Order: sequence, then structure tokens, then C-alpha cells
Amino acid sequence: MKFNLSLVFLLFSLMAFDQVPLYEYRDIKKSLKLPEKINSDRSVVIVHVPDEVGEIRCVGNWQKLSQRAHKAFITMKIDVVMYLNHYDLVVSDNTRESYAKLFTERNIENIIFLSQKDDSFQLLIAPFNNNSSFINSGEELFFSEHTQLEQVLFKTGKEIKRIGHEVENFLIPDKPNFVSGISIVEKSLLKNYPGILRRSKLSVEQLTKLDIPASTSEDTAIKIAAYNREIESKRLLLDSLMKAYPYEYEIIEPTSDKDLLRQRRQFVLRSISGQAKTLREMLDYNVSPDETDFVSIIPIMPDQTRAKPIPKNALVHKFYIKQNISKNIHVGEWDADTSWEQALQNMIGNLIQEHNVDRR
Repeated sequence: MKFNLSLVFLLFSLMAFDQVPLYEYRDIKKSLKLPEKINSDRSVVIVHVPDEVGEIRCVGNWQKLSQRAHKAFITMKIDVVMYLNHYDLVVSDNTRESYAKLFTERNIENIIFLSQKDDSFQLLIAPFNNNSSFINSGEELFFSEHTQLEQVLFKTGKEIKRIGHEVENFLIPDKPNFVSGISIVEKSLLKNYPGILRRSKLSVEQLTKLDIPASTSEDTAIKIAAYNREIESKRLLLDSLMKAYPYEYEIIEPTSDKDLLRQRRQFVLRSISGQAKTLREMLDYNVSPDETDFVSIIPIMPDQTRAKPIPKNALVHKFYIKQNISKNIHVGEWDADTSWEQALQNMIGNLIQEHNVDRR
């Protein structure tokens, strides 16, 4: 299987949340080369900050970093029309396609990656390639890194001033525009599991190792190799957990919805991973600004459940079933959880209870 960023994103949805910016999985040449129309075209900023790690892992305060950087972008005459969190892009294939479409509709030409690590800040500026991989491999891209954000931004502004590109961006918003929760529901969201599953085979996409092409850089190859080592145990665990599913299923290679239809596969198990608030928005749930927690329904066999409050900023996983012909999404109970293993067990357990399956 050829290495591509979309496949990496797909596999992340069933793995631990990623701790590195997206561009670290692309072969890029770090330089001081800026897009020629950085001061006349629209840009979007993708922000990556360390997680808040406690009893439950939560998304870090990426809005605060965005606000600090936005003041500098105004001075540099960079028209940033939206900011979004790194995790929002790795939710699912459908999400990436939706964001790519949104970027195209908003005439986005440049993507700026703003990343905070434990001991440094990074800024990378790349042309948007108009598809769901966002940036191309093998290109020279502007890159700045320093232990202080101000120094990263100062270096960027200094280079923009030195090159002296034509400036057309004057009506830049005073405050950053935060975007999240773009819907992935194509038709209808149904809070149940269809009875026809009793007579239909559920397709479950397998976790697949990544090939390492000969042209891959050493750093990227090391990352892929480490990723592949994790796949073995995850595949065994997925196989084991799916045995609790009460009906017929088949584990298949990852494929597109179009190919699933061509193969006459009606139902497919899907998952999304990210901030709980964002996932609920993506699945068209109502989200009140006053809510601090969302309650997941955890099945206790054979016929009881318990309520599990999870902070709205927590990083969670949610499984659902998509019906390919109708494009309807069946989500059952809100049973998102902080590990993909538990989220899958919740989904299967709630389906069993909803269908009154006798497990004796």
C-alpha cells in the first residue's frame, strides 16, 4: 500500500491521538521560501498545542495561542480567515474532505501550521493543494522555529518585509475566527441501529500497516516504522473486540464509500475521534454553550446502563454505522469514550441491548 497522508489520518482514528503536527508525516524541505501572494491571498491557520493531561486527556487551549499569533499576522498583512484545531482535521476522511471543500469555497490559497511543543514553537507556511491531503510532499516551504513565539513571528515578518511581496490584504479581521464542528451527516442522523443488521453483513475496516517508499526521508521512515509496530497489537485487539458483535461481520481493507457500494456492502462501521464538543457538532447533536460535560451511556450487561460524564474538551472516540445506499448515519446512544477500545465495546453493548439480543 502506498504511503499517503489520508491513510495515516484514517489509521489515527483507531489509534492513540497523535502528538505531532500533520506536516511531520510529509517529506518537505524546510526553507525561507514564502508563497508569492502571502500578502494578497487568503490563509487558514491550523493550530497544534500540547494536550492537557490529567485523569482525562483534554484538548489544550489552542484559542489562546491563536489570539497571540493573530496580532502579528495583522501586522504582517496576512489575511487569516479562519483558525481551527489540529484534531478537527484528523477526525475522519469525510471531515478532511469537508474542510478541503470549505477551504476551496472560501478561496483559501495558503495553509499556516502553528504548533507549540514542550520546548518550542513552529510555524510552517504552505500552498493549499485543493484536496484533502492539504499540502504536497517534496516542496520547499517556509519554516521557522524558536523557543519563544515572538521570535518565530518576528522572523516570519522580517522575511515578508525583506521579500517585499505586493500587499493587497488590508481588511483583516481584528480578532481570530474560530471554526469547528463541520457536519459530516450527508442525509439523516438516526439515534438507533436498524433491525436489518440482523440479516446484513457489517463491513469493518482493518488497521493496515504503511509501506515505506524508497524516496521517504529517514525521519519520516522512522515515524512510519514506529507506527507500524503499534498496528500488530491493535489489529489483534480489534479482532477480539468484534467477536462480541451479535451479527455477521467481515473485516476488510480500508476502502472508499464508492467501492463499498460497488462491492454491494450496505453497512460499514465508522469512527470519529477528537474533542467531544466537536464530535457532537459534527454529528448534528445540539450543543449548549452552558454544558461542561456530556453524558455517555455505558452498557452493563445484560440490560442495564450507567451514565459517565466526560468533559466537553476531552479527547474521545465515537463509533457509528453508516448505511451506504441511503447515506444515513446510525449513532445509537451517545456512548463516546476516552479510548477507542472502550468506545467500540460501548457501541456493541448498546446495540445488543437496543435489539434485545439474547447473549445466553
